[in-house]
Amino acid sequence: MDKNKKEQHIFYKVNEVSQILKTTSKTVRTYIHTNQLNAHQLPNNGGYRIHKDDLQTFLDGLKIG
Repeated sequence: MDKNKKEQHIFYKVNEVSQILKTTSKTVRTYIHTNQLNAHQLPNNGGYRIHKDDLQTFLDGLKIG
């Protein structure tokens, strides 16, 4: 592995997550506000960003079986 390569951090916007989950942005914000989905709020009332690993953890928790 190349030591000079930095690990890329992928963050999604709420609307991107809603498209992935095939739901509404309001539902995604509800998941965030109820601590079901971890998100980072940007300063100055910016909005939320969801790290790809946090989204995967959320999806893993939805799997049945």
